[in-house]
Amino acid sequence: MKGRPSYRPRLFQSHESRYHDLVLLKDPASATARLKTTAVICCYTLDRLDDIHAAIRSALDQTRKPDELLIAVDHNQDLLSRLQQDLGSSVSFVLNDGLQGLSETRNIATRAAIGDIVAFLDDDAVAEPDWLEKLVAPFSDARVAGVGGAAVPLWQNGHGPTWLPEELYWIVGCSYKGMPVQDGRIRNPLGCSMAFRKDALGRAGMFEVYIGGIGQRLKGGEEAELCLRMANRIPECLVLYEPASIIHHKVPAARTTLKWAITKSYQEGVCKAKVDKFGQTQSREPLSTESSYLRHLLFQAVPGRLLHCYSLLSLLQAGAILLSVASAALGYLREKSARVPRDREAYA
Repeated sequence: MKGRPSYRPRLFQSHESRYHDLVLLKDPASATARLKTTAVICCYTLDRLDDIHAAIRSALDQTRKPDELLIAVDHNQDLLSRLQQDLGSSVSFVLNDGLQGLSETRNIATRAAIGDIVAFLDDDAVAEPDWLEKLVAPFSDARVAGVGGAAVPLWQNGHGPTWLPEELYWIVGCSYKGMPVQDGRIRNPLGCSMAFRKDALGRAGMFEVYIGGIGQRLKGGEEAELCLRMANRIPECLVLYEPASIIHHKVPAARTTLKWAITKSYQEGVCKAKVDKFGQTQSREPLSTESSYLRHLLFQAVPGRLLHCYSLLSLLQAGAILLSVASAALGYLREKSARVPRDREAYA
């Protein structure tokens, strides 16, 4: 694929899949082979039609074929009709004509899925051929409720901004340096590449519809809130990180600007405040992952670059990290002081 790196980025070389250390199975491949899988791609706009088709092709061209590929369309009958016309019966479709937003679209897709495992791929991402095989493999352990894969940036202008350090790659929807991973375990996966047991999603109560994105509006935090609920209701469950399951997440030029970084960081702070509010009933420390990441930024990432203060690039990257932290803190504090919203209008 044009623009796809021919090497594995340094970011992923330091992370090893550790789920094999959690449980010893005689035949893990046989265990996962018995599980049916549904791959879900949620979409909402005709503007991404080419991207959607690329995502669909990659989801079909897998070493482990999904038992079902389900396209979930959010409030766009024209897009649904176009995709049905283009793809015919090769894939399945569902339309979210209820509460608009990514969370409810995912919920509708999950309820309709035939698979024991429901894997989600973003509509602007392209999966490696063994993405699904690697993503499903950890489910050979019956305790595993969810798995997250690695997302590598696919810069649409050919390269990323030099001032953007790998620690801030979450700003462009990708895996980032300093991700809190403990013995392969994570609190929650990135939404662009993740899989859950369908029954675990049901037991947890599905995605919270008052958290999450609507079209291009910058929302998020639904994966974190869901996994906090899942851990509370299914205490024995595990959510794991599998860096060998790789997708390439497209990053348009508009998302490589300082303005985007500030806006996204601010919105992330707002989302974390909402997760904190919703998550207080599920965990004593709902933002422990963010606290660990913040310590990494302030005590490792920034000081490490300041040691190379003679380098303009190091200073720019340190400044970008501090600006992101400040923007997120502002968003968090502003939202934290607000009333917990319980209607969709409050999120507009």
